[in-house]
Amino acid sequence: MPLWSTPKSPIAERVAQQHASIVGTEPTHVASAPATWPLIGEHIDHYGGIVAASLSDLRAAAAVSSRTDGIVAVHYVPAIGEPAHDSIGLQEVAALAAAQQPTTDSEGQPVIPPAPEGGLAARIGGIVHTMVNRQLLSRETAGADITIVSDVPNDIGLGAASAADVAVALALMGPTDNLDAPLRVRVADVCTQAVTTFAHKPALRARHTAALRSSGDGVCIIDYADGSVTHAPHVVDQDVVAFAVAVPGNTAEEQSQAIDAIRQRQQFIDDACHSFGTESLRLLPDAQQRVVEWLKAVHKVYGEEGRPSINAATEWMAFYEEETSRVEHFVRYLRSHRRNELFPIVLQSQASLTNIYGFDSAEKLAELVTVRGAVAARSAHAGLSSAVIAYVPNNRAENFAADLAEDGFLLVKLAAGEPAKVED
Repeated sequence: MPLWSTPKSPIAERVAQQHASIVGTEPTHVASAPATWPLIGEHIDHYGGIVAASLSDLRAAAAVSSRTDGIVAVHYVPAIGEPAHDSIGLQEVAALAAAQQPTTDSEGQPVIPPAPEGGLAARIGGIVHTMVNRQLLSRETAGADITIVSDVPNDIGLGAASAADVAVALALMGPTDNLDAPLRVRVADVCTQAVTTFAHKPALRARHTAALRSSGDGVCIIDYADGSVTHAPHVVDQDVVAFAVAVPGNTAEEQSQAIDAIRQRQQFIDDACHSFGTESLRLLPDAQQRVVEWLKAVHKVYGEEGRPSINAATEWMAFYEEETSRVEHFVRYLRSHRRNELFPIVLQSQASLTNIYGFDSAEKLAELVTVRGAVAARSAHAGLSSAVIAYVPNNRAENFAADLAEDGFLLVKLAAGEPAKVED
């Protein structure tokens, strides 16, 4: 398979044309958002860790027009595969949101609602619902036709769905006088909240944040202990090329189990934060020891059913603390231009994801691409994708891409992208 390429015509024009063709009316507004790829840290955001993420020049675009019948109709044209069409009523979306509200049992213990199972319409309809409730859309909103065109291949770890989320949210808002940092923060939070509440796959909130708040030409550093966003020089330069590498049409066989596993880890962190009265376990002194001791007490009082084992929790906490330390060193080396020290950290992180955190979906491919010439490779989103991000010396990049493409792999060269924007 050849190196991935996208149509030369602007995606904003293509989505407007698709919308007019499908819906029969010109869109009211059009917006676009970039693909995103995590360099390191994507599994520690919930813990309060740090995520280093970057933008790609691949984009998704959304065109919207209003309806009056309470229906959100979604038309999705993917980069690969057949178009999809789905719809949902706003009343049904409200019912799904109500079903996700936690309750308590007779002993005052929280009852966790079942994980959301929503597909395309529920995810996008959830964005509309959440924007209305967060006062980013008028309460008079009575439905929408939404067309999405994506140049981002699905299941390659580049956040195709997240790019669509952000594009839809900005298109629904339309042009604003000042899409400043506080407003971008609100939009990112809305996208993450909607996906968490309605979608089957859990959100990686760093993608929404990076798509809206990255400068585009560097690495976006998101510290979830305090919510700060800063930037660092990019690891990709004239000496190093980055590729997303995947097996076409292949998703991780364990994806459904990984979704459950990710939700279990996040719930464990939420429960621990609630018990210790902290917003972030990273802010809790001696967190690793104290959280494990807390879990032992919970097991003793309430039993182990529905809760992680002590061994599992111990490994998770070790991973969170070690990965946070790795990201801190990674960012420090980026900013001081000590590039030779970056790639050993990337390899350590990949090994830790596989051997400690238990997500080995990209292990074999990461090993293969390093044998083929990459100086380092790491999962594009361990568990939810079997793709990897490979870092290749520039003088080997052409042969690396040609050899893997000849063997049938899908390769996407990761060039710098631009933040999300309203196109009209």
